[in-house]
Amino acid sequence: MITLFMSLLLLTTIVSALIYQRTNQEIHLVLSIFTAIVLMVWGLAVAHWSIHIIALLTLLCIRIPIFQSKPLNLSNN
Repeated sequence: MITLFMSLLLLTTIVSALIYQRTNQEIHLVLSIFTAIVLMVWGLAVAHWSIHIIALLTLLCIRIPIFQSKPLNLSNN
């Protein structure tokens, strides 16, 4: 869902910039700049959390021998 939203936002930015290049209407420039700013802010926020989630999943999947439990022999035989 977030990827689709980011893709549509990027597409809107590119199309607005292209339309602005072909016309003299300022609304397309404003739309292009505004969506580019929103895309950058949203992209940085999403990337930040996705990097944390990937790092957490990587740490949970790695088995370090130092932290694995060792069986204890409690009987005196």
